[in-house]
Order: sequence, then structure tokens, then C-alpha cells
Amino acid sequence: MHDPAQVLRRRFGLLIALLVAAVAVCLALAFFAARDAHRTLNQLANIELEAAQLARQFRGAVDDLHGALLRIGSDPAEDSAVVIQLRRRRLDEWLTARLAAARRPEERQILQRLAAEVRSYFLKLDGVVSRPGGLAVPLERETIVMFDDSANRLQSMADDFAAVHDTDLHELRDASLASVLWMRNLVFVCLVLLVAAIVVVVGLVYRDVVRPLRAKLFESETLLAQREKLAALGTLAAGVAHEIRNPLTAIKARLYTLRRSVSLPDAKEDVLAIAQELDRLERIVRDVLGYARPADTKLGAVELAAWLRGFAAFVKPELEAKKVLLEVEAVAPVAARIDADQLRQVMLNLVRNAQEAFGDKPGRIVLALHRERVRLRNRVADVAVLSVTDNGPGIPAELHPRLFDPFFTTKAAGTGLGLSIVARLVEQHGGEIVFQSVPNAGTRFDVRLPTAGDDRQSPPA
Repeated sequence: MHDPAQVLRRRFGLLIALLVAAVAVCLALAFFAARDAHRTLNQLANIELEAAQLARQFRGAVDDLHGALLRIGSDPAEDSAVVIQLRRRRLDEWLTARLAAARRPEERQILQRLAAEVRSYFLKLDGVVSRPGGLAVPLERETIVMFDDSANRLQSMADDFAAVHDTDLHELRDASLASVLWMRNLVFVCLVLLVAAIVVVVGLVYRDVVRPLRAKLFESETLLAQREKLAALGTLAAGVAHEIRNPLTAIKARLYTLRRSVSLPDAKEDVLAIAQELDRLERIVRDVLGYARPADTKLGAVELAAWLRGFAAFVKPELEAKKVLLEVEAVAPVAARIDADQLRQVMLNLVRNAQEAFGDKPGRIVLALHRERVRLRNRVADVAVLSVTDNGPGIPAELHPRLFDPFFTTKAAGTGLGLSIVARLVEQHGGEIVFQSVPNAGTRFDVRLPTAGDDRQSPPA
């Protein structure tokens, strides 16, 4: 058995879990996107810093070596051979390290050109060392110009080496822009998902909470207003019926005395007609009092299959006299907590209505009992269903909304309280009555009652 409130809580719990999961996924994706963007920015900074640092190191090594050459023979305290050898070794080590660390073909090509130019520079330096006077004699002007040209070419190649890294910078910049665009789209998608989730939540709240509450409130207000009117009408009817009953009893007593003293045939017919009308009036008073002052319901566990067979045996002779065939379909035992007398009144009213629908024609009535699982009073429950089905002319569709209204009837001698009393008695049992009717095919009334094992369903006070 599923409690609607529990089902509703499960739905909202699942929806909130999905919403939290969606938010968690969006946050996780945003975190990874931000981390990738941060990593890309760090790579950009590292590449830019590395390119600038390497180019600066190479220029510094070239400048130091070139400066040592220009100072040859000008500073007696400086050992030019040692200084030049150190500067040369520094430049050679830088080239060897860069060639080993080169990752891209373009970078390796510029380094190979740079190495070739450095070797050319070293060959010129070896020529200076092997000349007469060696490193103790200052360089001639032509030699200085030659070394200046070589140093300028090396500096230009250093710029080319730094420019090789621009490609990496552009690629990383494009990757960074793609990450930013992806993050923007992700944020937009997450916002759309959140808005959609909020709309779904609001829709579910309205569908499962607000709308049923509004419908229930409207139904309760309508029912309350109807009950207030019926209560006032019932009080008035009870007073009027009570006042009518006393003189009615006196009239019946005098009529009984008059019947014994009348001998003329015409007078006897008049007395009989008066007696019939008095019986009808007494029945109306009894129905009005029964509706205005219903008896207390005394519930007890009853096995309905046996009860229904006993009820069918009670009404069968009356129906057979009216040429109405009665059938009973009650095989499986079903127990329910009922007031046997009141349920007899309910079923008797429904059977007589079905019999009266045939008029003077023969017909067929089926009394059945079965178990169903339906929504009863805003929750799903196991119910025992007592049904009365006839193959009569059916009830016109325009009469369906007013069928259980008090004092509404299509019978010339009816009070319009029979089905109203039936509905009230069934309601006092914690059940409900529903019907289906097809013109020229028949009518079926179902009385749904909580089973004896359904302890949570109790009739209203």
C-alpha cells in the first residue's frame, strides 16, 4: 500500500537528488575547466619566461665573450686567455644544453644554425689566439669589425630563437581562449539546467501539492456549504415531520374506526384510497426523519459473501413476483467492518431502485462481491466492492450530477431521499458509492467499503 504523501516525498527526494547531482556535475566540470585554464596560463607564463630567460642567457654569454675579445691587450692585470676560455666554455655549454632540450623541429633548426655561427665565431677566435703576439696584442680595427658583425648575427639569431616560442604561445593562447569559451558555455548550460530544474520543481509542487490542495479546498468549501444548507433543511424538515406525525397518527386511528363502520362499496374505496395516501405520507415522514436524524453506526466485522447470499435470499421472492431474475456472484470471502442493518438498508434501496427501473417489464439484477485496490479518501486501499447491476433503461446523462441530491427524484411518488440516505450511510462506513449507467444498457452501482484488515481507515464521526 502506497501512501500518497510518502510517494510525494520520494518524488521530491529523487528530484532534489538529481538537482544536487546536476549542480555537483556542473561544479566539477567548472573546477576542471578552471584548473585547465590555470594550467594553460601557467604554461604561457613559463614558456614566455623561459624564452626570455634563454635568449637573455645567450645574449649575455655572447656579450661577455665579445667584451673579453675587445679588451685583449688593454688590461695587463687581466689574464685574457683564461677569461676568454671561460666565456667560450659557457657559450658552448649553453648550446649543448639547448640542443639536448629542444622539443620542436623549428627550435632544433635555429639552434643548429646558431651552433654553426658560434663555431664560425670560435674559428675566428682561434685565429686571433694563433696570430703573432697571441692574446697579448690588441685587435686590429678590421678584426674588431669582423667580430662585431659575428656578434650581431649571433644576437639576431638569439631573437630568432626567442621567436620560435611564439608558436607555442599562440597555441596555448588559443587553447586558453577555447577553455574560457567552454567555461562560458558550461556556465550557460548549468544555468539553463538549473532554471529547468526549478521549473520542474515548481511544476511538480503545483501539480502534486498546490492543485490538489486547491481542488480539495474547493471541494471542502462546496461540501461544507452544502452540508450547512442540508443541516438547516434537515432541521426544518425534522420539525415539520415531527409536527405532521402526531396528527397523522390521530387521522389513521379515526380512519381505522371509520373503516369498520362503513358498509357502502363507494365509501370503502374512498377509505382505502385515503389509507394508501396516509401510508405514503407516513413513509415520507419516516424518510425525512431518517435523513435529518440518522442513526448511529455500530460497526462489526462481517463476512460479506455470506451476508450477501443471505440478503439475496431475503429480496428474491419480492423480485420474482415482479418477474425480475436475481443472480449472486460472491465466491471469495471478504471481511469488512459494517453495520449490518444500515448496509441492508443501502442494498435494499439500490435493489428496489433497479427493480422500479424495469416498470412492468421483466429484468435481471446481479448482486456481486469482489475485492479491489483503489484510491479511497485520498489514499490507495484494499476495498470490498458490493455491486448492484441491472439491464434496465439506464439513467439519462443529464441526471447524473444530481442523482444523490436530497429531494431530487423522477418518480411520481418518490421523496428524493433514497440515494441521499444511501450515500450518507456509505460515508458513515468510511466508504464511497459510485455508479455507471449506459442508456438502454443498464446501470451499475458500486459500494466500496474498507476491508476489515485495513485498520487505518476509520469512518467519520
